[in-house]
Amino acid sequence: MGGSDSTKSEARKMTIYFDQRAEQQKAEEAAAQSEVIKKEEEKKEAMKALARLIAIFAKPAVLMLLWNWLMPGLFGLATIGYLKAFGLCIIARLIIDKE
Repeated sequence: MGGSDSTKSEARKMTIYFDQRAEQQKAEEAAAQSEVIKKEEEKKEAMKALARLIAIFAKPAVLMLLWNWLMPGLFGLATIGYLKAFGLCIIARLIIDKE
């Protein structure tokens, strides 16, 4: 009967196997999460580029409106159009470079 007790205790022991599906699932989740983060970063970069593009065309319009509002009345200068305001922005950018 002593031998049968040892076989019963051995039978009661659990064997734990490594589940590769869990590791694969974790790897897939990490890959999906990194892909989502990458897409968000690309979206932020696209928004920044769009904002820069809008600023390139909006700044001369603001300059033109301010010039035409202030300069003729204060200094007797002629009014300017959009292209001249765009040229002034380019000249100012060359003289006072931000980078």
